[in-house]
Amino acid sequence: MKWTLTLLIICLASDLVSSETNLPPVFTQTLNNIVLYENKPVGSVVFRLKGYDPEESNVTFGSIGSDHFSVDPISGNITLVKPLDREETDSLTFLVSIRDRVDPNGESEQDNVVEQPITFIILDENDNPPEFQNTPYEADVNEDAAVGTTIFDKILVKDRDTIGDSLDLKCVPQQQSPEACSKFHLQLLTREATILTAAVVVNDTLNYNQRMIYHFQIEATDGVHKTQTTFEARVKDVQDKPPVFQQSLSTVIDEDSPINTLVLTVQARDGDKGEPRKIVYDLLSNPNDYFLLDANSGELRTAKPLDREALTDSTGLISLVVRAREVVNDVPSDDPLTSATARATVTIRDVNDSPPKFNKKEYDVALPENTPEGTPLALDMSVSDADVGINSKFALRLEDVSGVFDVEPKLVTGYSQVNIRVANGTLDYENPNQRKFIVLVIAEETDTNPKLSSTATITVSVLDANDNKPSFEQESYSAIVSEAALPGQYITTITAKDVDSSSFGDAGIRYSLSGTGAELFHVNEQTGVITLGDCQSESNRRQRRDLHENDSDGHALEMLSMEAEHSLDQRQINTEPTVQYTLITQAPLQPETAATAAEAGTTATSAVAAAAANDDKAASSKAPATCLDYETETTYFLSYKATDDNGQGQTSVVSLRISVSDANDSPPVCESPLYRASVDEGALVFDSPLVVKARDADTMSSISYRIIGSPQIESIFDIDKRSGQISIRPNASLDVTNLKSEQLIFVVEANDGLFTANCGVNITVRDVNNHVPNFQQQNYSAVVEENSEIGTSVEKLQATDLDTGKNAELRYRIQQGSFNDFDIDERTGEVFVSRKLDYDRRNTYHLQVQAADLGTPSLTGTATLTINVQNSNDKDPYFVPATQHAEVRADAPTGHLVYTLIALDPDVATHNALEFAATDDITAIDKEGKELPHSEQFKEYFAIARNGKVLVNRQLDRNLFAVMRINVLVTDSTAPNVQQGRGLLIIQIIDVNKIPPRFNAPWSPEQPVIKLQMVEEQPVGTVLTTLQASDEDSSIGEFNITANDYFAINHTTGTIYTTARLDYEAVKEVKLTATVSDTGVPPLTATADIVIDIINLNDNEPHFTQAEYYFNITENSPRGTVAGKVEAHDSDVGAFGELTYTLIGENNKYFSIDAYTGNVMVANASILDREQLKELTLSVVAQDKAPATVQKSATATIHINILDVNDNAPVFTRSVYNSTVSENAAYQPPAALLQVQAIDLDEGLYGDVRYIITAGNEMALFKLDAQSGIIYPAQSLAGKHGVYELTISARDTQGSGTMETTAKAIITVLRVNRHRPEFVIPALSNATIEIPGDIVQPDYLLLTVKALDNDTDGIGKVSYHLQVNNQNVQQTAEFKIDEASGELRVRQQLNRKTRANYDIILVARDAGNPPFESLRLLTVSIVDANENRPEFPDASNPYKVSINENSGRDVKIGHIQAASRSKHNRDIFYYMLLGNEDGAFYVDKLSGDIYTNKSLDREETDAYTLYILASIKADLHISEEERASFSIKTLNRDNTVAKVAITVLDVNDNAPVFEKPVYYAGVNANAKMNAAITIVNATDADQGKNAKIEYMIVASNLYKFGATKSTGSIVPSPFAISQDGRITANTMMAEYNQDRFELEIVARELEQPQRSANTKVNIWVFDGTQLVRVILSRPPEEVYQEQEEIIAELRNATQHRIIVDEIRFHLDSIGRIRMDWCDLYFHAVDPQSQQIAPVDEILKDIDRNYDYLKDYYAGFAIENVVPAYIAIVQDEFDLAVAGLVALVIVLFVGVISFIVLCCCLKHWNLSVPVETRRKEALIKKQIIEDLNTTENPLWIEQKLKLYEEQELTMQVFSEPDHISNSDAPGHLDHRSSLEQVHHGQSVDNTYATIQPRNNQNRLTAGSGGNGGGGSISMRSGGAASGGGLGGAGLLLTRIDPHGNDFADYATLRNNRAPSMYEFTGSTFQAPIRDGDDAVAELI
Repeated sequence: MKWTLTLLIICLASDLVSSETNLPPVFTQTLNNIVLYENKPVGSVVFRLKGYDPEESNVTFGSIGSDHFSVDPISGNITLVKPLDREETDSLTFLVSIRDRVDPNGESEQDNVVEQPITFIILDENDNPPEFQNTPYEADVNEDAAVGTTIFDKILVKDRDTIGDSLDLKCVPQQQSPEACSKFHLQLLTREATILTAAVVVNDTLNYNQRMIYHFQIEATDGVHKTQTTFEARVKDVQDKPPVFQQSLSTVIDEDSPINTLVLTVQARDGDKGEPRKIVYDLLSNPNDYFLLDANSGELRTAKPLDREALTDSTGLISLVVRAREVVNDVPSDDPLTSATARATVTIRDVNDSPPKFNKKEYDVALPENTPEGTPLALDMSVSDADVGINSKFALRLEDVSGVFDVEPKLVTGYSQVNIRVANGTLDYENPNQRKFIVLVIAEETDTNPKLSSTATITVSVLDANDNKPSFEQESYSAIVSEAALPGQYITTITAKDVDSSSFGDAGIRYSLSGTGAELFHVNEQTGVITLGDCQSESNRRQRRDLHENDSDGHALEMLSMEAEHSLDQRQINTEPTVQYTLITQAPLQPETAATAAEAGTTATSAVAAAAANDDKAASSKAPATCLDYETETTYFLSYKATDDNGQGQTSVVSLRISVSDANDSPPVCESPLYRASVDEGALVFDSPLVVKARDADTMSSISYRIIGSPQIESIFDIDKRSGQISIRPNASLDVTNLKSEQLIFVVEANDGLFTANCGVNITVRDVNNHVPNFQQQNYSAVVEENSEIGTSVEKLQATDLDTGKNAELRYRIQQGSFNDFDIDERTGEVFVSRKLDYDRRNTYHLQVQAADLGTPSLTGTATLTINVQNSNDKDPYFVPATQHAEVRADAPTGHLVYTLIALDPDVATHNALEFAATDDITAIDKEGKELPHSEQFKEYFAIARNGKVLVNRQLDRNLFAVMRINVLVTDSTAPNVQQGRGLLIIQIIDVNKIPPRFNAPWSPEQPVIKLQMVEEQPVGTVLTTLQASDEDSSIGEFNITANDYFAINHTTGTIYTTARLDYEAVKEVKLTATVSDTGVPPLTATADIVIDIINLNDNEPHFTQAEYYFNITENSPRGTVAGKVEAHDSDVGAFGELTYTLIGENNKYFSIDAYTGNVMVANASILDREQLKELTLSVVAQDKAPATVQKSATATIHINILDVNDNAPVFTRSVYNSTVSENAAYQPPAALLQVQAIDLDEGLYGDVRYIITAGNEMALFKLDAQSGIIYPAQSLAGKHGVYELTISARDTQGSGTMETTAKAIITVLRVNRHRPEFVIPALSNATIEIPGDIVQPDYLLLTVKALDNDTDGIGKVSYHLQVNNQNVQQTAEFKIDEASGELRVRQQLNRKTRANYDIILVARDAGNPPFESLRLLTVSIVDANENRPEFPDASNPYKVSINENSGRDVKIGHIQAASRSKHNRDIFYYMLLGNEDGAFYVDKLSGDIYTNKSLDREETDAYTLYILASIKADLHISEEERASFSIKTLNRDNTVAKVAITVLDVNDNAPVFEKPVYYAGVNANAKMNAAITIVNATDADQGKNAKIEYMIVASNLYKFGATKSTGSIVPSPFAISQDGRITANTMMAEYNQDRFELEIVARELEQPQRSANTKVNIWVFDGTQLVRVILSRPPEEVYQEQEEIIAELRNATQHRIIVDEIRFHLDSIGRIRMDWCDLYFHAVDPQSQQIAPVDEILKDIDRNYDYLKDYYAGFAIENVVPAYIAIVQDEFDLAVAGLVALVIVLFVGVISFIVLCCCLKHWNLSVPVETRRKEALIKKQIIEDLNTTENPLWIEQKLKLYEEQELTMQVFSEPDHISNSDAPGHLDHRSSLEQVHHGQSVDNTYATIQPRNNQNRLTAGSGGNGGGGSISMRSGGAASGGGLGGAGLLLTRIDPHGNDFADYATLRNNRAPSMYEFTGSTFQAPIRDGDDAVAELI
């Protein structure tokens, strides 16, 4: 109670206190120094105020005096509402308040408010970039500044941030100065946390000439932020470069150039371009002081005359050292930096002032005759020319009329040794004209004018040598001597001749005999008499054989020994015996021997043993001793040798035949002991003739032959008793089948009337393969189980062959049909399984089995084996595929069909035999991809029916499982045992998507916009942003943005990045649409519009429109003159793109530039003097107006060319020019005499000088080239020698200027000796004068020498001399010559017996200076006056020789020999007269041997007839006029002329050549075997057997229809070729229809080396419907002649290859064969596809080219071009049309019936008179004739249109009633066609191109507009020729009444049947000519 009261008191007290005192709220935190980072994001809660009220009322918070923060009154959260910046203030203080709430309903005055300050400390972040101070930065630097020099030290960088990395600098190069950072580097001076100072230091050597301004960026970084500014370093030029020479310092000057000639001008400039200094020149070296150099102008001129030959350098090169010095303070400086040297070279061009010179004027040399070609003469000869270059180039040649010698070298430059060689032919002392030669060597310049020359004389003496063999008059000799002659008997005399002299000639000849038997004869070595030798010594003695007569008691020849290994059987068949023959002697005939001989005669056991070799038998008495024995040696072939030089010299050998006469004393001897022969069984003749020959040493004996053998042998064979030829009797039969052996052996007896010999004969009878293998039956059948093992026997096929041996041995093979599943034993014929069988793959096989024997050629037989495979149910069913997939939506209802399982079993016929089920093994996977544990519940969701259908069995739940895998089973219910297959069914549960994805904020469905910014020029790949999105019911699938040029998105992450550089100047804003899609089904999407603002930068540098500017300004232009304008552009916008221009460089003080327009103007004109400075260079800088830190600039170069004005006059290089020229100087074309030259310092037109002769050329002898200054002769100077002074004027501006200069040109014309004397008499170079008689008296006139010289004015006067020892004299000891008249006389008496021959050298000399000489060699011969001309013997003349072609040159082919009846042995010389016009032969002048002069070609000329003259004149010249005057008739009667007939024999040297490289042909698919296709022809230019050729088909490449590649070569070939080149079908062509063959044909020679030629034959297998027929009104033989031209025109018109298949006689409509008309059939091939073109396409091409072809049609008489046949086609029957037609017919019949009835009632007569019908028929016929039925109605004239329509109507709607309705075959031969016509079955086909549709059982004949005209084939072989159109005379097409057998268009691939009225012929018709009456006949 007490405690209760106490409690009550306390509560009352507290209520009293609270109602009286309200305590203020209290902050519970310290509010000082709250730390914040300045990068705190706006909106962030930075602090939370906390407090309470003691009365526990609610409190609120507030703030006072802060714009950076806001306070939430409830939570007390302080939020940052304005960005912080420590650099502005580093702390923030403001008041915060706390208020309690006295009144729960709101604020009241009783509320307590407590205010308290709060302080935030702002911490620094690195958020400010470094800042450059005091920009822009720039500096000037001298180009010679040393490395390490500081050029700028005012770089100052500050950073307002106190944290971050230390400041650093980096040099960044710019595009316009890429090397700037290598030239300069940045050196740090001081570096503190927020401040940095640096300097720019030279890092590499500078060069003002290379670059004048460098720009680079200085980049400052604090580790995070970067700032850049531009630094410009301007390079100042320093005088540190020496002068630079400007141009080439090499030149060429003529040796004769006068003093003060300008050689070259030296030009140099100061290497320092900024302020160039004046340059002066001097020479440091000047060899021979030839030159002077002007110090100011740099002109180098000659100081004295030049002498090239005085130079030490043979090339004429003078080297000078030129120095250029800069003028410093008006004094030339020698400092190396202000001076430079260069080497100048002056080449002295040689002047031709020295002729070539020989080391001697005359040379003498001797050499033996027959010196070989190429042998040099023993001479020490050299020649030299002191000039150089072309002036020292000269040619060497010989004046050698004999042509024997040659000089080398031909061309010389400067100096050379000279060799004279024997060049052509051998030297022959026996030829008087070749005993001495005088040769003139001439050295003459080649490239100069005039051409200086000199000569030297060589005298060549020829010495005799033993170079001729003794020669016999005949090539062989023969003599006869009796074998009974005694030793010493005279036989013959043989002598030889030798044309050499003394012992080398006839006086030294010695004779001898050699050879087998030469010891039996004796020859006198000096006289050549041959006698029989002495053979009495024992070694030479011979005994004469003598045979005794046969004794009367019956002696016979006995074979002492004979051995035979085999004996004959009863049928006389035996193998060849081994026989040994021994001596045959004569012995008495004993009874046993007689019996043995009889047995041999009947059984021929020892038949061949009778072949005897009869030897000497014992003689009964000795014969007298004799040297010769005819039986031992009948003829002695000996060598008869003649050797000159007393037997030690050259030798000639001829054959000597000594024949010994005979005596009859020898028995016959078989030429072979055994004769062999072979013969085929059944043959009537031997392979080669079998002739038994026996010889008898006695020539008078006659041998006869007979067969010794059994009667059977004699019944088979017969022998000619005289010739010994064995033959087979006509009725004999040789059959190996009936013989037990293949060999027949017997004996032939040879009898000469006294003696006999037996010859053995062995005849082999060869079996002939003449029986083909035959199978026991033609068709076999067998059954095999499908599961048969490999090797299982199926069937055994047997064949037999009646032949024997190899011919009966058989081999079996399967030709086709096995498909590699079966094989056959090639020996037994057993067929067995070779591969596992599969009934389902193939259940029936038709094997074609072939049996072939091993004979040659092999024969074959075939049989067919049909194999049926029995099926076995042995395969398990299987799922297809093994794993099957299905999908089903998660909301699919129960019973929904999900999938139907698919399985196969090859053994079951229907799918119903398969049963499906699921196994217990079912697994599931959830939507996260995790496999779920096995559950029996999985079986409940799906059910699988027995038929394989999978159904939903329970409501699906994708949250439980997303994929279910069911193992399924399939069972074959019909299999005898269990056959099952397993598979897997995977069912995927497809989710149903409902909620689309959402982009993250600030995107919202109401404001689907995202705004972004990006700075321009960011690199490709820079990330813009990453889009983020979310989806409530599925995952995000992919992000996409609309296609654009700048951005792309990563479809997975949503990152947007740049794909191209962004340029603010090109695009300022980019808008995109972004989409995000989820992975649900169906997928849902969300869309956002993205707007990207591009921020501008100064990223483009200025660039000038040109890198270099070229301005022109004339010299002396005043100040302010505009030189040109530069222009630059900056792609930036605003101030970044505004530009200003400034000039820099060494010449900028002379020019100024407008800073805004870019105009460059003259500021100082003092530099504008072109003669001092031709060009100067400036640099212009363009800068934009950006701030200095980002400012950019560009530099360009300005080249100012100072143009010239005419302010200088021309100046001649000399005041006087001199030239000397010969009067023979060329003037057409003219030769240059001299050249004047004037120099004008101006350039261009003002410096272009023209020249003119102003005085001194009154005779117009000279002309001056106004441009070059060269003076030429205007006319010939011949005879106008003298001195001419010309005045030359030079004027500038191409002769029209005002400034002029003159000079003198002095030309001296000299006389010249231009011609050498030419001998007229004697005309020949080696002439011979023959003086008859023995004594020549003094003063005898030999001849008057005469020579002519074409020079005039006394120079051409000729004097005559004799030359002795190289000296000209007027007389010698024997002769004298008059100097003026040329009379050559004998000075003293000459005696022939003392000396017969004299050699004289004649000289003809002119009066020129220097004089020219010509030499002649003259031989004077004193001859016997009684000598006669040589003659050829009649027995030898004409001569006949032959030679093989291609024998080469210098081959001896014959010899001719003439004889002189003179008592003196005069030399005879031979000369070719006629028959050798092509120079094919030459005759040895002395020996008479005839040689080939070239290789002969029989194919060009196969025979020659030469006429060769024999003469005693050693130097006979026959002119062409004399040759032309010869008469062949006269020459044939002239005994001094030899007639030589030369036959050129053929050699196999030509290969066969085909007429065409490619042949084209066609063959009908219906062609039979051996049908002719085409003919290929190869020719061989050779003759006889060398021209025989065989043809072979080496490949038959098949191209199937439409194929471009061959399927390979068909073996055996479907084609055959005969030896005349005829290609025929070797098989039926039907299987290759529409295919193409390419045959490779080889034509090969039969003779070695069997050359060959190749060609190709393309053969198309066509159908008859693919042919086009050309009807021509010309006979076939004319068409054959023009066939190629017709083909060419058709080819041009159709652009197809035209292949003619046949040409036939034309068959007109009434069956007549038109012999004057023909039909040409062809098919056309597309050259691209190589396929036969459709006929309608070809006809359309022909129609299109009407204008082109009409003239050719008329020329070739082409009447029409139509298809080869016309088909009537039946269209399908339309029932509706038929019903309508039937209704019309019924109505029409009803109306007609009504009218007829009315007429009958009124007795009207409606019949048409017969005459009227006849008139109508005649009118119709006349209309048709007028229309000309050979023309197509589509092309007739308009005036006949009425007739056309009428006839069309008649044809289409009326049925001809005279056409037979009987069936006929599709192809009729000519006989049946004619029978139809003759039976009156004419066909009316007036318009064959219009086809009626309702003619079913009708025969349509012919083609096109020519009606029913058919064709008769011109090919042999009857009407069934297979090569053309199936052999049809008339082409007819059968129409089946059931409408199924239309025209066979199925064989035409890519073709269709023609429509009802389709036009099938060419519309073109040739115009009708007068006389072509057949054209208008009715068809």
